[in-house]
Amino acid sequence: MRKYFMSAVIPLILLFGSCAAYAGSPIVRNNARTASHVVLPGTHVAIVPPRGASPSGSFTGFELSDGISEIQISERSGVSYAEIESTITPQGVEQYGISFTDKSPVSFGGVKGALVSGAAISGSDLGALLLVFGDDRISVFIFGVYPRGNNAAESAVRNSLLSCIFSSAAVKSTSGNYSLSSTGTSLKFYDEVGSTRYFTVDGKPTGGTLNDALYTSAAVNESVMPDTDARKNYAASAMNRFMSGYSFSVTSTRSVKYGGISGLETIVEFEGAAKRLRTSSGALVNRPSKGKGYQVVLFDDDEGRVFIFNGIAVSDADSYASQFARITSTFAIKKE
Repeated sequence: MRKYFMSAVIPLILLFGSCAAYAGSPIVRNNARTASHVVLPGTHVAIVPPRGASPSGSFTGFELSDGISEIQISERSGVSYAEIESTITPQGVEQYGISFTDKSPVSFGGVKGALVSGAAISGSDLGALLLVFGDDRISVFIFGVYPRGNNAAESAVRNSLLSCIFSSAAVKSTSGNYSLSSTGTSLKFYDEVGSTRYFTVDGKPTGGTLNDALYTSAAVNESVMPDTDARKNYAASAMNRFMSGYSFSVTSTRSVKYGGISGLETIVEFEGAAKRLRTSSGALVNRPSKGKGYQVVLFDDDEGRVFIFNGIAVSDADSYASQFARITSTFAIKKE
């Protein structure tokens, strides 16, 4: 959440664990769309916000009138709920900022999920709810936080979470103020969630990994640094965040100007976790995952925005890195 939970949108490493037994009773809902349902831009769900709640200006979700309770929606495109399910354990939910109490299986018109209750790790005085569900290509996370012991607030947040209706249809985000073209490449537009767009091989899901995919993030709310060294440091920090979990080295950096906006391109080589593979002779060997990481950061001086483009190329690193650069070079701000 904005201040209570870790981001659940595009982590490079998923924490897997054994599935714990459900402690709560199954929850089966066949919610029907009503005039009270709200679809937040960039999400695949409609939800009935609690009375007095208002859309947040700093995250995708709602802030309640008590000034403490909040509801946030985040999604992972290209990651199925089946992959996420094994992380919903007493230990696994800690990565989402929640101290586990119990969980119940949930079904929304056949869409499977789980509702976890507990406390926010960042504050023992805060109760927390986490609803996770999805299909074979999208996982949805809805976080709720409220003052612990406030039964009315807990009920309001819980009822709101359980009011949701899921639609797997791709949605357009409010940040669609620029265009990119993947013409002439094997990378095609796959989906758009919030301010993030996904280009994947032949427009197919990436199977829960970031391999051979280009991710773009638009209109990041940052102060645009006029100083060259500050921009270099910003780009380096962004690459470190994107490549966290990998050992990498920078192979090239250059200044670029796309769509009239100046920026920096960085390409790195990396090694990931070793994979256990069987050779043609039948022997099992460890082979590290190697590839290239790609990044362009554009600094929009006029509007005070930062545009970030990231990609990881594994199976044919040079080819896909070239495609990332080709797509990114087509960047253009849409005309009003």
